[in-house]
Amino acid sequence: MVKIGILCLGLMIALPAFAGQVETVLIVSIDAPHPDALSEKTSPTLYTLMRSGRYTLAGKSVDPPKTLIAHTAMMTGLTPEESGKRDNDWKPGNPQVARETLFDDARKRGFRTAFFYSKQKLGYLLSDAVDEHALARDDGIDLARAFFSKGGRRFAFLHVSGLEDAGTESGWLSPEYLDELAFIDQELALLLNDVGKRGAYLIVVTSDHAGHDRQPAPAIQMISSCR
Repeated sequence: MVKIGILCLGLMIALPAFAGQVETVLIVSIDAPHPDALSEKTSPTLYTLMRSGRYTLAGKSVDPPKTLIAHTAMMTGLTPEESGKRDNDWKPGNPQVARETLFDDARKRGFRTAFFYSKQKLGYLLSDAVDEHALARDDGIDLARAFFSKGGRRFAFLHVSGLEDAGTESGWLSPEYLDELAFIDQELALLLNDVGKRGAYLIVVTSDHAGHDRQPAPAIQMISSCR
C-alpha cells in the first residue's frame, strides 16, 4: 500500500533541491475529497492545478484512514507503527508530536512556518517549529492569505474540512457534496492566485482519505505544482 507519508519524504527531498529559489510553499490538505468528484466543471481550480503540475488520483491513505493518524504520517513521513500515533484523538493539554515534522525541515531552510487547521485534534502536530497557528474551522483560507501577504520565505500547511460532513450526511458524490467541493474550490482560487504572485513557489494539494456512499474510505489524491 502506498502511504501518504511519501508526501513528507518527497518534500524533504524537494526543499533542499529548490532551497535557493523557492520563496513560498503551500500544502493544502482537503478533508475527504473523492477522486471522481474532481473535474473541470466541479472543481476548476484544482483541475487547472492538476493539468499544470503532477498528480495522482490513485494514492492510498494509512490504515485506518483517520484524520489525525493520516496527517501525522504526512507530517513525519512515518507509518503509524513507526510514529506511535495509532489513535485519532487529541485534546489540548495532551502530549504533542515528539517527532520532527515538515515544519522542522522548513524552519531549517529559512522559512517562516504556519499551520491552520479546522479540527482541534490536529493541534497534536504543533511544535516549536510552527511560528503561526490557529484552529480555523471557517477562516483558514483567509488566515493563509494574510500569512502570505507578508514578505520573506513562507511555508504554510492548511487543512480544509467540510466535505466529510457533506459526505457523511448526504453521501459522497451527492449534489450536496459536490456543492461543498465547488465552494472550497472557489475559495482556494483566491489563495492560489496570491501564492502565484509571490515568485517561485511549490503547491501541494493532498488529502487524508476519501469516502464511498456515506462512509470514509482510504483512497486519496495528491496534486503538486512548482513554478
